Amino acid sequence: MFQTGQRVVCIDDRFDPWVFDLYKQLPRKNGVYTVRALGVGRSNPTFAIDDDAKLKITGADFDMLLLLDELHNPDDPHSSIQQELGFRAERFAPLEEDLAENEEVALVGFGEEMKSWKTGD
Repeated sequence: MFQTGQRVVCIDDRFDPWVFDLYKQLPRKNGVYTVRALGVGRSNPTFAIDDDAKLKITGADFDMLLLLDELHNPDDPHSSIQQELGFRAERFAPLEEDLAENEEVALVGFGEEMKSWKTGD
């Protein structure tokens, strides 16, 4: 499972058409993001139009959702609690960073006394 501060890569950026009406920012496949928060939320909602011609959620699955540092969206308009729209965790994979790139290189000659050479006469 993911944790706050973890870097992840998007592996699925295919969204249903209704998503584009609710979200301001969406992840892109192969994009790298940082987990801002995790929580339980709804996904795969089903909708119906009520007698007042308003769109209402009639059902949904519960999923682990991620909020990302790089993307910010409005609150879920179909929720009775204030909760930012998140993304299903299964859309992401942990980023496998090359640790060798992040390690500091040992200094050559570490611990040796520096010698100076004079030229001249």
